[in-house]
Amino acid sequence: MAGLEIPLFPLRTVLFPGHELPLHIFEERYKTMTRELLESGGVFGVILIKQGTEVGGAAVPYDVGTTAAIEEHSELPGGRYQLEIRGRDRFRVALMLEPRPYPYGEIEFLDDTYDPLDIQLKAAFETALATFPLYLRLALALSDQWARDLTLPREPHRFVNTVAPWLQVDEEGKQQLLEIEPAAARLAQLAEQLDGLISRIQGQVDEHHRQRFANLSAIS
Repeated sequence: MAGLEIPLFPLRTVLFPGHELPLHIFEERYKTMTRELLESGGVFGVILIKQGTEVGGAAVPYDVGTTAAIEEHSELPGGRYQLEIRGRDRFRVALMLEPRPYPYGEIEFLDDTYDPLDIQLKAAFETALATFPLYLRLALALSDQWARDLTLPREPHRFVNTVAPWLQVDEEGKQQLLEIEPAAARLAQLAEQLDGLISRIQGQVDEHHRQRFANLSAIS
């Protein structure tokens, strides 16, 4: 079965399904891509750059990315565009095709099905569901913000897609969460990253509070 052929846009950012991303389009090849997408209403693929740069040249991307659709756009002087895009589905690049003049590839969608009776999946989901709010409270405490109530998805893949952009990890760490296919393995990786982040941030929060109270004592 042949895959879907779509434009590809290598970036220094991981896009997850369901999330928005603003883009400023100024390179000629991507201005061409944008005009064609606006005419066709089609999707394109956002993929993280592994080697190379966003502007000019031929960047080497990772194989796994997210399809995206343009939700809002405005045309700027010089034929540039300001876009608001939203991620849709995870995919793997099966074959890079000839540029048109922007990168183009044949993709296959990743399998987002799961077995709700999988014991490992349930255990990993419960761990991640309990751990993420703790991480979020600590992360917000560093900037003296109150924790907020979140309504988190109960579907495993949507849960990972929802919380992964909040993690204070590098893009390669987020790429790991994007490209793991089985739901139980994605959740286990998420839980592992959360454990490491909590251990690191707890110390930062404790130090932040010590300095804050020391400053208050000095004032009084």
